[in-house]
Amino acid sequence: MTVPPKASRSGGFALLVVLWSLGLLALLGVLLTSTARVEMGVAIAARDHAAAEAAADGAIREAMFTLLGGGQVGSAGQPMRVRIGDAMVEVVAEDEAGKINPNTTSIQVLRGLLAAVGVDQPRAALLAGEIADWRLRGQVSVLGGMKRDQYRDHGLPYQSGDRPFNSVDEIGLLPDMTPDILARLRPWLSIYQEGDVQASGGASPTGSAIVDARLSGPGLVGPGFVSRNVIMRVTAAASVRGRAQFVRSAIVRLRAIPGNEGPLIQVLTWE
Repeated sequence: MTVPPKASRSGGFALLVVLWSLGLLALLGVLLTSTARVEMGVAIAARDHAAAEAAADGAIREAMFTLLGGGQVGSAGQPMRVRIGDAMVEVVAEDEAGKINPNTTSIQVLRGLLAAVGVDQPRAALLAGEIADWRLRGQVSVLGGMKRDQYRDHGLPYQSGDRPFNSVDEIGLLPDMTPDILARLRPWLSIYQEGDVQASGGASPTGSAIVDARLSGPGLVGPGFVSRNVIMRVTAAASVRGRAQFVRSAIVRLRAIPGNEGPLIQVLTWE
């Protein structure tokens, strides 16, 4: 029997629609599979990152109790390694006692520290004065003139803080401070250090600054008391299966002598 031309064309069109539909369904299947794989990868990455963060936080808390008990945590060259769940964590503790607190130390020590990290004497004296201006209330600069004029002359839209520094980074707001000088200062500064700087000799920039201040005259070093507390920076770097990394740092105060002064362990800040 001969198929009419019209029926043949209709059958061919129907076949074309079926094939097109099958192709579209196959494409959708590939897209859905690809999307599912991407979402699965994102979920795994988020899970591993959360595990690394939790492990870093847990390792810091473990290190706190180790330090309180008189144990050793680790140094930059020999970190303490602990496994928490799927994470491997390296923990390092650094005593803040050898650093200089820009909120409490004298101008003489600040000037000596700046000189020790390679700043020329005139600029060191200028920056030490600006640090003192920031932390002291008042309109008159220790360098002479008005504080606001220093900031206005540098085209800055703000003035001296007239309060203690909230962080070492805030020192970068000073009119004559540069990122390079701040980077050189950063390892030797801590706003959490309490009491006199525990630095012996002149082997480090802090030691050199203290020696220079003592040679300049008595009473020019700093607060003039020895803290009974121990201030430590504890840093934990966690890695989960080599896919997720997380670094947590905390400043921890340990009470050297138990009493009614507060908790034996106190986290001053998490970073």
